[in-house]
Amino acid sequence: MTTIAIVEDDRTLRETLVELIDGTPGFRCVCACSTSKEALTLVPKNMPDVVLMDIHLPGESGIVCTAKLTAQIPKLQVIILTIYKDIKLIFQALRAGASGYVLKRSPHEEILRAIADVRAGGSPMTGEIARMVVRSFKQAQVNSDATEDLSARELEILVLLAEGLSNKEIAARLGVSAGTVRTHVEHILHKLHVRCRGEAAAIYFQSKSTSSEAAQV
Repeated sequence: MTTIAIVEDDRTLRETLVELIDGTPGFRCVCACSTSKEALTLVPKNMPDVVLMDIHLPGESGIVCTAKLTAQIPKLQVIILTIYKDIKLIFQALRAGASGYVLKRSPHEEILRAIADVRAGGSPMTGEIARMVVRSFKQAQVNSDATEDLSARELEILVLLAEGLSNKEIAARLGVSAGTVRTHVEHILHKLHVRCRGEAAAIYFQSKSTSSEAAQV
């Protein structure tokens, strides 16, 4: 059973999401909050596996709430659910510890798939959004040589991670255990000095882009 918390200030959407989650086999909504303040009380109390988090909330934003919750509960998976496809907000959410980013207008099946993805070790984010994050990294002048510190196996896993594969899928592709992949992913995040798979994928895309540009010179 995957337990989920919903943090959404729009009552109609919040109730719709609760109905969607509770109506899906294997999923259960443990709390539904309308503000960041409420979430900071109820989420640690109920300890869900995943949080669907709106960005714009009364009082503190969903990004601030995400940062506080992931600092308090490191294993918590937060999926940002918003109407905005804004690179600044996306980047801030990832920096705050979000594991994925899904638009509210996405079909219900896509929202449910995103929850399943983060539970399987994935990072639900479209290729378009990943490339938007790349551009943000470039503007921040992130070191594109960071991947040089990775071992051959870690680089191989980073490539598959950037393709959006979960730990289980990577394990099947490489013929190793999911636990081994999880350990490698932890090492990759540590070496790249990032907090989530989305940021690691962005660095990979950037280093690949930089290498291509260099080859053309």
